[in-house]
Amino acid sequence: MTQGDSKNPGSKNADDLPADGTLLTARGVRSRTGLLSAARNLFKTKGYASVTIADITGKAGRTPGSFYTYFNNKEELLEQLAEEFQTEIIAHMSAIDTVNTEPYELIRELCAVYWKQSRDHAGELGAMFQAAMLDEYFKQRWQEIRADARRKIAAAIVAAQKTGLVSAEIPNPEILASAIGSMMSYFCYTWLIDGGDPDCPALTDEIAIDTMTRVFYRAVFAAPEPGNDKGQMDTESSLE
Repeated sequence: MTQGDSKNPGSKNADDLPADGTLLTARGVRSRTGLLSAARNLFKTKGYASVTIADITGKAGRTPGSFYTYFNNKEELLEQLAEEFQTEIIAHMSAIDTVNTEPYELIRELCAVYWKQSRDHAGELGAMFQAAMLDEYFKQRWQEIRADARRKIAAAIVAAQKTGLVSAEIPNPEILASAIGSMMSYFCYTWLIDGGDPDCPALTDEIAIDTMTRVFYRAVFAAPEPGNDKGQMDTESSLE
């Protein structure tokens, strides 16, 4: 893509507006933030494809023309939301010590970040899922976002192997990380974006995180999580 291309999310940050809005006035920052917030909420309730620029400006209390002060199109706005999500989840995951944290707690911390960030950014994530099915550019962007998480998951698997507690050699941590990350991504999509599975009880954050942690831990260690027999039974009974 070249600068100025309507599909290029960075086309407005050359000489006029930077992507992070640093050259905007305080009022401009508020307006731009309001548009992003309105779009995030609308994407969650209506779906990306159904939301129009008029919908976004209407919810934000702005005129339709004001949208183009900050974004060239809806795709560019979604790209900015994706950038913010990626920056935030990388920061949270980078703060996790994959070397010195006890394996079970390390895995639980990763799962907690994944779930909570997906929960807090469900609107833009749902939009990215939808856009990735229709647009090659957003497909690549979604793959990039998932790759960041996959690399952190792979690092946790490698750290677990070094403890000597893994019951069998894992020949390719990246592939296992891809499988675990895919499970986590779709699990989050099902419950945070698509409304959950029919005939299942409401899912709390703790049960969601515990469930992902158990699957992740057992995939790596091929054993029940340490000292968690009672918690395991409590989680199972709460889902009956």
